[in-house]
Amino acid sequence: MQDAQVVVAGAGPVGLLTALGLARAGLDVTVLEAASGIEPRPYDMVYHWAVLPGLEDLGLLEELCQAGVVAHTRSFVVPSTGERLVLDLRSLTDEVEHPFELLVPSHVLARIVVDRLARHPRVRFEWGTRLTDVWQDSHGVTVTADTPHGVSTLRAAWLVGADGAHSQVRRSLGMGFPGVTWPKRFVAADIRFDLAGLGMSPSSWQLDLDNGALIGLADDTGLWRYTFAESRLLPEETISDRMSAVFKAVLPHGADPLLESWAASRVHERAAESFRSGRVVLAGDAAHVTNPSRGFGLACGIFDALALARLLVSVVHGDAEHTVLDQYAEDRRKVFEESVSPLSAQAMRLLFLTESPERFAEGVEHCRRMAADPHLLRGHLLESLELRGTLFLP
Repeated sequence: MQDAQVVVAGAGPVGLLTALGLARAGLDVTVLEAASGIEPRPYDMVYHWAVLPGLEDLGLLEELCQAGVVAHTRSFVVPSTGERLVLDLRSLTDEVEHPFELLVPSHVLARIVVDRLARHPRVRFEWGTRLTDVWQDSHGVTVTADTPHGVSTLRAAWLVGADGAHSQVRRSLGMGFPGVTWPKRFVAADIRFDLAGLGMSPSSWQLDLDNGALIGLADDTGLWRYTFAESRLLPEETISDRMSAVFKAVLPHGADPLLESWAASRVHERAAESFRSGRVVLAGDAAHVTNPSRGFGLACGIFDALALARLLVSVVHGDAEHTVLDQYAEDRRKVFEESVSPLSAQAMRLLFLTESPERFAEGVEHCRRMAADPHLLRGHLLESLELRGTLFLP
C-alpha cells in the first residue's frame, strides 16, 4: 500500500515548488524535511526574470512581488574608480513579460509555498524527519526516515530527491557527485546599513580585486545581503571574528553595520552521475551545484522543479511513459554542464578569483561595454534562457 504517489525529500525552494506543481494537479504528495520548520537563514534569494513566468504559472508571482524586492536594474559598483555601471533589464521589455529580477529570501518563499500547500488536502508535511535510506522495485520506492517519534517507513510510487548538496537520496542510490571544489568559501551576511547611500542598487556586484561581493536588498526594511569570499583554508570557527575587517575595508570610516545573521558554505561545481535512477529523480542542489555568482544554481533548480512536476504528473496520470523522465535527466544535466556551470564559473573568476590585475581590468571593461551597448546587454541577459533547456516549460 502506498502512503503517497510522490514523496519529495527536502523543503527548500526546489522541493517546495515541485510539490506545489504536483499538488495543483491533484497528486498525493508527502514532503520530508529534516529541519523542524522553516529556518530564516541567508540562502539564495535572487530569482532571475527567466523563471518568473514559471512562478506565475504556479500562482505565486504576485504574492512574491509583494513580499520581496522588484529590481529593474543590476549594478556593477567599482570602488577603485567610483563607477556605478547600470544594466537595465527593461531593455528586454519588448521580448519578455517580466523584465526584472525578484529578490526574496528563501524562507519567505518557503512560508508562502507551505501556506499554499496547506490548502491541498492530499499534501502532508513531515517536519523533523531525516531520510536515511531508499529501496526501490518495479512498483515503487520505500523510504526510511528518522522522525521525532522514531524510525518511520514510507511507500510511494516515485521519490524526488531535492534534499540539497549533501543529498542522502543521492548517496543512498550510490551515485557519485563528480566535479571540483573552489578554493574559496562564501560567507553570506545579512546586515542593516544604508548601502543604497553608497550607490548600491537592490541587485549589485562589487567589482574589486580584493573585496569582490554580491550585494542584494533582502526586504523593504533596509536589510541587505552582503556575500563575500575568503580562503576555504581559514578556520570556520573564526569567520565572525574576521567580518569586522571585511566591512572596514569597504564601508566608510567608523561605519558599524548591524549583523543579523550569516551563513558560510563551500563552493563547488558538481553534477550527479545521473539525475534519475528508476523511480527516483533528483532536482536542484541534490542533482547539481554551482557557485552563486550569477544566481544560476537556484534558477536551474527552479527550472528542474517546473519540468519535473509536469512530467511526473503526466506519468502518474498515465498520459506519458516513464521514459520521459530519462529526457528530464538528460536535458537538465546537459543544461548544467553546458550553460549553468561555465557561465557561473566565468562570473566567479571576475568577482572572486581574478588571475591578474590585467584580467580584472578586462572584465571591468566588458561590464562598461555592456552598460553602454543595449545589443551587448541584451545578449548577456538572454543567456538566462539557456537554463530552460529543450523541455517544454511554462
